[in-house]
Amino acid sequence: MRPSAILLAGLFAAVLPGSGNAQGGVRLGVGGGITIPLRSYSDLVDRGWLGTANLTFFPGASTSLGFRIDAIYARSSLSVTSGTQSELGGLANLVFQFGARRSPNRFYVFGGGGYIRTQSSGPNFGTVSSTDPAWNAGAGFSFGVRAVALYTEARYLTVSTSGTKPQFAPVVAGVTLGGL
Repeated sequence: MRPSAILLAGLFAAVLPGSGNAQGGVRLGVGGGITIPLRSYSDLVDRGWLGTANLTFFPGASTSLGFRIDAIYARSSLSVTSGTQSELGGLANLVFQFGARRSPNRFYVFGGGGYIRTQSSGPNFGTVSSTDPAWNAGAGFSFGVRAVALYTEARYLTVSTSGTKPQFAPVVAGVTLGGL
């Protein structure tokens, strides 16, 4: 069996309903949405789309503080010339949730940092890319039943690069599995 299949099977087993109820919880989430460019970055790119995946861990049955890892891929069209710009990266976040620990209906805030690879491609200039530190902060709400919940969230994300910094506000909707 391939290592990636073993890892996927392990993640699936970790998020099955009822797993980890006494010791905390692991949630796997996937979502998609739009990116809204902010500040001077909005002069360079148009609104775009993004896909996200996240893995959240709450270490105790009564804790409201957790750890979350996000993977993000975003893509936008350049507005000043023909071409596209994409961001691909990972972020590590602390999550604080409000409300009952065992309820899938809760409000949460999160923030942290990581690295994002920004790549611009166009017929006039070829491909230019760089990997830089990034940070984000946001809030969301999840609602559902037992170990399956829908969520919606918004965040502010900025990439610390030279020149015009990619700064945008992703608005995402998705689904999480596990962890109650």
